Amino acid sequence: MTVNLPWYRRGRLQAVALFVFSCLLYANTLGHDFVLDDAIVITDNTLVQRGIAGWPELFTHDTFYGFFGEQERGALVAGGRYRPLTPALFAVEQQLAQGPFVSHLLNIFWYALLVVVLWGMLRELLRGHALPWWVAPAAAALFAAHPLHTEAVANIKGRDEIMALLGAAAAAWLLLWAQRRNVGWGGFAGAVAFLLGCLAKENAITFAAVIPLLLYVARGGGYRHVVPVLVAAAVFLLLRGSVLGWSLGEPSLELMNNPFLQEVGGRPQPLGFWERQPTVLYTLLLYLKLLVWPADLVHDYYPAAIELKTWADPWVWLSLLLHVGLLVWSALHLRSRPKFVALGVLVYLLTLSVVSNVLFPVGTFMSERFLFMPSLGAVLAVVSLLARRPVLGWGLLPVILLFGVLTVDRNGDWRDNYTLFTSDLERQPRSAKLLNAAAGAALDRAQGQDLTDPRTRETIVTARERLNEALRIHPRYGNAYLLRGNAAFLMEDYTAAIADYEWAQGYGVGETTVTKNLVLALQRAARKAGEEENDLAKAKAYLLRADSLLPNQYETLRLLGISSGVGGDNRAALEYFRRALELAPDNEGAQQNYAIALRLNQQLAPPPPE
Repeated sequence: MTVNLPWYRRGRLQAVALFVFSCLLYANTLGHDFVLDDAIVITDNTLVQRGIAGWPELFTHDTFYGFFGEQERGALVAGGRYRPLTPALFAVEQQLAQGPFVSHLLNIFWYALLVVVLWGMLRELLRGHALPWWVAPAAAALFAAHPLHTEAVANIKGRDEIMALLGAAAAAWLLLWAQRRNVGWGGFAGAVAFLLGCLAKENAITFAAVIPLLLYVARGGGYRHVVPVLVAAAVFLLLRGSVLGWSLGEPSLELMNNPFLQEVGGRPQPLGFWERQPTVLYTLLLYLKLLVWPADLVHDYYPAAIELKTWADPWVWLSLLLHVGLLVWSALHLRSRPKFVALGVLVYLLTLSVVSNVLFPVGTFMSERFLFMPSLGAVLAVVSLLARRPVLGWGLLPVILLFGVLTVDRNGDWRDNYTLFTSDLERQPRSAKLLNAAAGAALDRAQGQDLTDPRTRETIVTARERLNEALRIHPRYGNAYLLRGNAAFLMEDYTAAIADYEWAQGYGVGETTVTKNLVLALQRAARKAGEEENDLAKAKAYLLRADSLLPNQYETLRLLGISSGVGGDNRAALEYFRRALELAPDNEGAQQNYAIALRLNQQLAPPPPE
């Protein structure tokens, strides 16, 4: 029997409306640049920049291999990262069209598709249960509008979050459908979608536990359809282990890769499991706050944005009691009337577990993008709770509209690195990484401007102050020393630049990067010592060091020739100018310098043959 539903209850119209709504929320990101970690996975990733030709290595190496190289593996977060699907997509996009526009457009498309898939999954989950018709579309719309998702959509790199949940949710939808229809192939199709989700980001594997829960609450039974998904989970783990190895490795001793460190005997040491948990529990409270009140969002929660907590902190115990209470209550109510509220809570806790630092450190105290997948459980719980009093459902409409406005507004901060870092620093002034990033973005801008302009110099001074604060928080922060050296260089404070570059090298910054900057600073310091201070010995000492660090540099040899000549050592000058000429035989200045040195040594070149 055909039932004529009102227009607003027709499934196709709801799906289209949700897709368009999701696209409109992020339309203002289409003109944005590459930002944040886009450099690691796109612009500076050599494998991605090779296009499809880079696929074999993308699927057989750590996700960061194309950026850092194998030699840097030990400095990364313990356990490595195996997420080849999204870099493979980025590789295709970069081969088709350079620049960020296409990738931003596709981020919006995949996100809108995800929202529709979540709606379909929830409809299938709720089918046959006594809940209002609007629960599925309202939950999907609330998910779409939540400002916490801006990092996943406005930042191109965040597509790993989108694709992971898309694969996991599609798998859940297919298995729920297979359960109701008792169709065997649905489980195998779901397993394929699930495997693709895991290849996008590892936390999709939590749906191996979520999907049986969904089947249990929806109708019970049909668990044979889960078997292919479990096989897919095993395949992913075997594939990941074969590429990255089976050990999580030793905890990183770099604070920016492992915030759970303490000073012991003047050296950093990782916190133990129980020492780490108070801070973890505190961040779990912050996550709940962000779900309910997503204001003043930031992309960064690195030290010391959050202080390490102890068991003496009452907020820690409140969080422990609250989360244990939620877990126990939900487990006890999976078969009673509020079962979808309980299910939502369990989905939230399960998907948050692997990114919460409870089981193992994930490289930062917390991150708003870590709530992308768990927020599905949160919106299901909230909307199901309100559905018990249908009149309360009307309250969702202004919330969705308010969240949508906050999302559009937050998107503006993701325009470029400078905008993102400086705006977030106002909200998070105690993060060493954010202080460092904001200073770096400011210095990048300053280098393209007139360095004699007072406004430019003020920008550089502010950057140095931020780097000083970053180093106060994290005295071993190698990259902050590197950037502070760059700032000193731009201010022509070459002595300070040299010292900072030396500190940077001592604290783990790549030798190639540091040496190049250090040699340039030594060259400038030598010129200043010779031309302004009339100290030839000091100038030559700088240059000899530069030559030992990076031999056969034209500018170093040219300056050594000049300083030797001015000091009266004409033979040394001749040798340096000869070496410089070998490096740049077509350089007119090099030719003139060598000719002058020859005459001064009374070694005139023979006339050219007639």
